[in-house]
Amino acid sequence: MNIKLSARGLAAALFAMLLIGGLSGRASADTPVSACGTLSPAGNYFLTKNLSATGDCLVIGAKNVAIDLKGNTITGNGTGSGITDGGFARNFAIIANGKIRNFQRGVNLTGSEGVILSNLDSSKNTDEGIFISGCCNTLSSVTANSNSDVGIDIDSDDSSLTRIQANGNGGGGILITECCNLLDASTANKNTGIGVQINVDDSFVVSSKMQHNSGDGLEMDFDNGVIKTNTSNNGGDGMDFASTVNLVAESKSSGNAGAGIDFGGRWGIISGVHANKNAGGGVTMLCRGSTASLTAQHNSGSNLIQTVSSDGPCANVNLKAP
Repeated sequence: MNIKLSARGLAAALFAMLLIGGLSGRASADTPVSACGTLSPAGNYFLTKNLSATGDCLVIGAKNVAIDLKGNTITGNGTGSGITDGGFARNFAIIANGKIRNFQRGVNLTGSEGVILSNLDSSKNTDEGIFISGCCNTLSSVTANSNSDVGIDIDSDDSSLTRIQANGNGGGGILITECCNLLDASTANKNTGIGVQINVDDSFVVSSKMQHNSGDGLEMDFDNGVIKTNTSNNGGDGMDFASTVNLVAESKSSGNAGAGIDFGGRWGIISGVHANKNAGGGVTMLCRGSTASLTAQHNSGSNLIQTVSSDGPCANVNLKAP
């Protein structure tokens, strides 16, 4: 695989933290916020109470703005955004430590990149919980549940998402439209639609769960890796890869209404995987590809389908797929 590390995203995050001193630094005076409005100039802002709004609440008015919600909740009337950049490039924003409820979009950053979201809950909004258009973002301990559309939508590349909850959303759990992303220790369960969809290449999903979604549990394209992940009891495939060169290791994909794992192209690699009791078959792959320690049993239809191409047959070792 051609794995691209998100150096650009890391550099952006470090730059932001150094410039404004994180959420507790002293690069600029901390400014209390007790009402909705525009936050400018660059610096550290903190909420002193819960806020409510008709339309937008907090508008980031400069680059390098940090917002500490201090455990407070921002509540809307079903329109506007809880926190937004107003469509301008307000890069290196930090938003942390609170809740956003009942806006059209909870967090709406249509022009910004290098964003850090931490310990943030943006749930029960009438559209998306979180939308970020730019690259190189860091999301940690973020919740986006029960939104009417997608829980988290990142319309670019090079983002790291750790300890994410995106459950019970009306348009899917997590959608990332470009390459080179990491999803770790996260859940995308009971969503209407796809649990996690990461388009294009060079992304990894690690130690995560996509269960009981109405569509596929996980959809990815090519040159991607899935490690120690459970995609079970989904209404479509457990894991669906659209193209070539994908890896699934030490994972489980069972009880799905579609296939357990569907490789849409050659050079699929499976190691230490269980794909059992799927209604659409266990594993489907186009050769060449390879399996090591694959258990695919009690599936409706075929436990393992390997279609030989001009490149030759697939290779198997320690195969339990009668």
